[in-house]
Amino acid sequence: MRSKGVLLSLALGAMTLAGCLAPPSQASRVTDAARELNLATRFGRMDIALSHTANGARDAFLDRRGQWGKHLRIVDVELAGLAMKDEHQATVQVDVAWVRVNDENLRTTRVAQVWRDDEGWQLIREQRLAGDLGLFGEPIPVTASEARDVQFPSRTIR
Repeated sequence: MRSKGVLLSLALGAMTLAGCLAPPSQASRVTDAARELNLATRFGRMDIALSHTANGARDAFLDRRGQWGKHLRIVDVELAGLAMKDEHQATVQVDVAWVRVNDENLRTTRVAQVWRDDEGWQLIREQRLAGDLGLFGEPIPVTASEARDVQFPSRTIR
């Protein structure tokens, strides 16, 4: 009776250990690559970001981020969704929170990034899906803000 308990414990332990040693899924790998690329760009580490970008997409990737750190400040990036087209292609949605350096309004833009697995996940293209314009250098009409009166209204008594 005791040997059955020991055998059962060993079998259960072996199955648990086998589950821990399983390689990460393709979805997990693309999520890790997307997170690393987007965090690297947030903090200005373009060398790391470019290592996750396909050769043909690197110039466009850098052009779209030309204003980052100069006229735009990236406040936060968050992976918002993942859709696996097949085992070697996926679309990752990323929410980017940002501000212009001359404006205190927080803006958000949702970006769709298309990734391909060529012996490692690489970003092949991206586009703005929704949210505020200006993250990728799109022209934004600048509206002149009215001067706010910070005083109480005054009256002249005569």
